[in-house]
Amino acid sequence: MGLKKVIFVIFIMISLPSCKKWLDVNHDPNSPETVGIADVLPSGISSISYVMGGKYQILGAIWSEHWTQSPGASQYSGIDDYNINSSSFDNNQFGELYAGALKAFEFVKTESEKQQEWNYYLISNVMQAYIFQILADLYDQIPFSEALLGDNGIMSPHYENGQDIYDSLIVRIDNALSKNLDKNNLKNPEERDLIFNGDMDQWIKFANTVKLKLYLRQSEARPDIAKAGIQKLYTEKAEFLTTDAMMLAFQDITGRRNPLYETEIIFSGGNPNLILSRTLHSFLQSNSDFDRLDRMFNTPANGGSHKSLEQGNYHAPGEAASINGSSYSKPVMRATNPVYLMSSSESYFLQAEAIIRYNVDSYDKAKLLYENGIKASYERLLLTDEKAATFYNGAYKLPSNGSPAEIIIKSIIVQKWVALAGIQSLETFFERNRTHYPETSSVSADNADYKPGTFTVSVNNVTSGRFPKRLVFPESEISGNPNTPPIQPVWKAIWWDTKPD
Repeated sequence: MGLKKVIFVIFIMISLPSCKKWLDVNHDPNSPETVGIADVLPSGISSISYVMGGKYQILGAIWSEHWTQSPGASQYSGIDDYNINSSSFDNNQFGELYAGALKAFEFVKTESEKQQEWNYYLISNVMQAYIFQILADLYDQIPFSEALLGDNGIMSPHYENGQDIYDSLIVRIDNALSKNLDKNNLKNPEERDLIFNGDMDQWIKFANTVKLKLYLRQSEARPDIAKAGIQKLYTEKAEFLTTDAMMLAFQDITGRRNPLYETEIIFSGGNPNLILSRTLHSFLQSNSDFDRLDRMFNTPANGGSHKSLEQGNYHAPGEAASINGSSYSKPVMRATNPVYLMSSSESYFLQAEAIIRYNVDSYDKAKLLYENGIKASYERLLLTDEKAATFYNGAYKLPSNGSPAEIIIKSIIVQKWVALAGIQSLETFFERNRTHYPETSSVSADNADYKPGTFTVSVNNVTSGRFPKRLVFPESEISGNPNTPPIQPVWKAIWWDTKPD
């Protein structure tokens, strides 16, 4: 399959509600029309990109208080109010990941193992680990070992605990990394690899960085497991990502655009129903970080400087008159923007935290990684390294060597929250639940005593003032799978979220 045909299939995939309409793995293996691993790989990548770059990005951005619901609209009011039910995230997210991305990668994994095509085997294992972690972090318990068995999967797979899934994912990644990746005549996916274009060194680094994240996510719940795993990574001199793991293949053509742009700009008539949250705005403004503010958000359509809204306050008196939020700053969205699965900023901040938390390298190395994380954020926004340096040497300077580790870690996580805003906001939602950074304010964002950059519970919350922690199982699972666990409230913490308030 040539590059043009690959890209055509990818964009057909993005435009479909489920990858399973294109991916049918029940082919006669002796047929010349058999779909091969090289054909199926891009469908799996496009499927996960569609979900992560679409509604999961919006979910993360609202719950991370990067964005909030626009006045004069209610499209995302349920998310902003924490009013999540079994219909909020269903087949176009949960179902797509299982029937689309995971099923595609399962086919690639199974067939590549038979053929001993270890490049494809590594990619499919890493991508499945990445997806299963996201699902486990959102739902706590998910179908796992039984979910993809057989041609059509088990109709009613059992749910498994997130902690057990994490342990299994580490084993799977290690198994894939142990294969003979230097074997002669291995197929290189090249253009079918929509993330690294067949650069297998980057896939090894991505695998290691996913492992690093899996361990760090357990820092509060299983500190000994986290420490031992990270120490082993550093003892074995694992290399981590210094570039972005992202899907780039978007064009400003109908059906081929970035999924968020397609949804929020094209389908909404060019006026997205999302605006700048006061939480992020207050942080950037108080630190005079106007360059990043200007690159991440447009100034109001009605004119004037940047204006934000207190989280969830879209029903404030007088605000409804501001139709579609034209008096507020809105996130910059472009048709050709990539979808980030893991940015270099995230990798740098993960490494910096690991060093400070577990002393696996020097403070100076952690400081350099922290600065690289900020620098990468500025570079992504087409800002100079010199501008970045004025901040990591000034307002964002890492606390000095000898400061309490928790104080240093706080700075790292807060900068991750800023750097990943609008590109990996779901990740910052997870990280805030794990670390509780940025901190919570006891007063409204409009109160004179409010501390810039601190979280406030959404004004119209339905959780009695409690922050969201998870999603509710989809209706398709509740009605179709008798093994679905009882529904838990959206404010109930998942297994790794154990840090005291």
